[in-house]
Amino acid sequence: MNDSKNILYFEEEGISNNEIIVFIHSNLLSNWVWINQRDYFKDFHCIYLDLPNHGNSYFANEFSIETSSKIIKELIQEKAYDSRNNNKIKKVNLVGVSLGGQIALYLLSKYPALVDNVIVSGVNLYEDPKKDDFNNVVSMMNIFKMDILDKKPNKFLIKALLAEYGLEKKYYEFIKESNEKISIESFNSITKESLKFKIPKIENSKTKNKNNRKSKYKNNENNKYKNNKSNKKNSKNNNTNNKRDNNGENLLVLFGTKEYPKVKKSASLIKDIFNKAHVFGVYRSLHLWNIIDYEWFNEVVKDFICNKSYNLNNKDYLIEDIYLEIYN
Repeated sequence: MNDSKNILYFEEEGISNNEIIVFIHSNLLSNWVWINQRDYFKDFHCIYLDLPNHGNSYFANEFSIETSSKIIKELIQEKAYDSRNNNKIKKVNLVGVSLGGQIALYLLSKYPALVDNVIVSGVNLYEDPKKDDFNNVVSMMNIFKMDILDKKPNKFLIKALLAEYGLEKKYYEFIKESNEKISIESFNSITKESLKFKIPKIENSKTKNKNNRKSKYKNNENNKYKNNKSNKKNSKNNNTNNKRDNNGENLLVLFGTKEYPKVKKSASLIKDIFNKAHVFGVYRSLHLWNIIDYEWFNEVVKDFICNKSYNLNNKDYLIEDIYLEIYN
């Protein structure tokens, strides 16, 4: 998906398969993080993309979760819909880690008819993000980078990132390449967007009914019939095409029990919004467990997509949300 200024880079595999998985990577990295998913999901139509201002995707503007989500929505529509009649011809699943998980949640709440299943892991969600707070965080990170990291050899930073992610030395070149392709401007905008992210408000039937009642009394008698008829039609279209009453039945929220405590808290906040979401901790796993414990990750994702009962309690490395307190 290119224009004169913007290039969204993505790789596709299994194009002839009838179910899509869009893999959305974490902050400041790129689609190489799915290296251990490539062979396992060969029976699906897989799309491994580089988010705007990451990897091989080049965008003139600052990074934005909203803009990135719209770009991915357009990509999905191009790949999963019949252009002749706009009918959906392929099921669509989203798999996102960290920033990729935030974008997947944005797509689920704003365009729920677009996706069939969503799996997110390691998502940070702040209860009341304030502009001054995340500006201060970015400023401190820049000071740390200029005063310490920029005075160290590049190898120091790469090794520090490998240690932070818990990755083996064989991923050194991948981390190095990702780091080299992120400008300081992109670093700042990506960090700010992730820190201030809030799941968009999900319109529900109560809100729609309340708005319809208000609209009824604002219109004069001559317009009542016309507006009521239009509201019924729009309500029907919203329920059919948008499915705005989204309770999260098709959402799986995961996090490693060795991640920062904020990630576990975020999983609870996501559950508050999508009250039927399935939430599990992954025993003694780190942030990028899709790379480290990839056998577990692959199995969970495939089972959630394929097993329509969404019963994952038989996996001894998953800890259900009601038991998570003992791991604080």
